[in-house]
Amino acid sequence: MQRNKGRVFSRTGTIVVTLGLMSGSMAVAQDKPTSEKPSDIPPSRVIAGRVLHAPPKLDAADARKSVNAFITWAGESVVEEQNDARRALVSAAKNPDLIKAFMEEILAAQKSGDTSRALVGLGLLGEMRTYDGAKFLVEFVRRPLPTKGTVIEGELQEEAQQARLQAKAIAGVAYLRDPEFDREVMNQAGNHPSVIVRAEAISAFLWNRGDSLEARKELEPFVRKEERRFLDRVRRVSGEGAESFNRKLTAYLKAHPEVQAPNPERKEPRPPEEKPNTFDVTPPKF
Repeated sequence: MQRNKGRVFSRTGTIVVTLGLMSGSMAVAQDKPTSEKPSDIPPSRVIAGRVLHAPPKLDAADARKSVNAFITWAGESVVEEQNDARRALVSAAKNPDLIKAFMEEILAAQKSGDTSRALVGLGLLGEMRTYDGAKFLVEFVRRPLPTKGTVIEGELQEEAQQARLQAKAIAGVAYLRDPEFDREVMNQAGNHPSVIVRAEAISAFLWNRGDSLEARKELEPFVRKEERRFLDRVRRVSGEGAESFNRKLTAYLKAHPEVQAPNPERKEPRPPEEKPNTFDVTPPKF
């Protein structure tokens, strides 16, 4: 993963779960398609056909089944249903059986390779803001990263996939806003083996303290010297216009020119005797 050190993308608002807007870069579905022919129904019609504001009940009497249904609903929900989910989670947070069921569903989703579902489950557990939930998230973040698997463009895919899940988990730990767990977030900001998690720990710690100067000063000693630029990363807040955000982005790039892509090199024109986009043999039929 050393190759991608400079390419770390983090959510601009670490509120742990954004219903209906789960990050596509982190959510990589592993299930094989069950149909050989794509659906003729556009996603807009599927969403329009859903009954809004009707989350499944989180029932402690059948905790695992109800949590399973709730995670599925949350993964399909839209922004307008955020408050519906939060109200349900506030109530569920009072029941240890439901909290345990969320943990079990997260681990089951990860084991089956359903990264998208695991991300949603981690987000929901973090949103519940419980001590037991946070302990689970800390243990999840501390799990060793895979060392074997498929390498694509210098990146071990299994390692990156688990790091994305752990980044979601550390965001949930930070969202609890508890001194005991804040120390864990700061420690992971400097010591976690994946830059994906370190960057998210930095972002989550700062966001949960309003990106204040005091929070930055508290966190800075834990951050690696070569990663101090993550402390300055800009985020576009709700309601902010493009002009304001672009000013912040310009200032950030001026302060950290090393993150900018190099200017493209002009390619020399081809000699006239060359014939681009032609072949000297007949291509095979497909």
